[in-house]
Amino acid sequence: MNTRQCFIGIDFGKTNVRFAIAEDQPELKYFTKRPYLRGSPEEIHRQIFAGIDAALEAAGYDRGAVLGIGIDVPAVVNRETGAILWGPDWDFMAGASLTKPIAARYGVPVVADVDPVMATWGEHWAGVGRTCQRFAMLTWGTGLGAGLVIDGEVQEYPDHLFPEFGHSRVSDDEWPCKCGATGCVDTMVCGGGIARHGRLAVEAGRQTLLRDLCGNAPEQVTSPMVFEAAERGDAVAVAILERVAVLLGRLCGNLVLTMQPEKIVIVGGLTERCGWVLDTINRTMRENCWLLFKGLTKCEVIASGLEDTAGVLGAIYKARRMLGKN
Repeated sequence: MNTRQCFIGIDFGKTNVRFAIAEDQPELKYFTKRPYLRGSPEEIHRQIFAGIDAALEAAGYDRGAVLGIGIDVPAVVNRETGAILWGPDWDFMAGASLTKPIAARYGVPVVADVDPVMATWGEHWAGVGRTCQRFAMLTWGTGLGAGLVIDGEVQEYPDHLFPEFGHSRVSDDEWPCKCGATGCVDTMVCGGGIARHGRLAVEAGRQTLLRDLCGNAPEQVTSPMVFEAAERGDAVAVAILERVAVLLGRLCGNLVLTMQPEKIVIVGGLTERCGWVLDTINRTMRENCWLLFKGLTKCEVIASGLEDTAGVLGAIYKARRMLGKN
């Protein structure tokens, strides 16, 4: 049994939860991903306990070796009490502390925060942050989260809040967003938005491979279908991704005007698809930001190299910070 001290990171997505273990460096000694069930605080804690115990056993660590636990969740969290304040998919946890039962069971400090903040800590510790002290993050997947690092510090705001430029309005489309507004970049460019673009094209009778991929059932169109059709040269799907990239590029141009980051890093479930959009994002950003096209500053939008691990790495790093291990 490994008695070396370690930290545990947990990253809840929309449908899957990731468990990871690291020691004192940003090198994961264990990582796994599995589906999880919502339902009640008790059910979530049961799954967390089972996942932690299984991770320790699989990686060969003694339970007493754990120094701290960090948890990444798709919800606004009270950073002191671990209570879930708001989250469209986590309303069943509203008001309940995510962290206290875990701290009581394992006898170690436990910290939780919203997923874009944790992913930004991960990128700061293990990714672009190793060489860049001023950058912005976009977590691109089922939603568009945001994060900022300025002078080497991840920005966390009062009242348990955080940067939310993923909900900037960059389109006149009146698509309702889960935040309550309309036309947010979040709802226009993420997984559900890409699928909706495809669904509308099929419903409009456009000649597209998407019709075959969805079995002529527009409601069955998914974002992977749009990417597949684009990869097969479908003009409608390519135009959809071009539209998505332009909207993201406008947002990135606004970010450069606001904070002049050296880099804008894309992480999240759609990062592996960045090859389809990066050139257009960068071109649109440069064309719409006078600071860039006049050569007064420089910025590049890039894909993260951390793949699926930014959230757990950030959760581990934030747990380390609780113990003064910066």
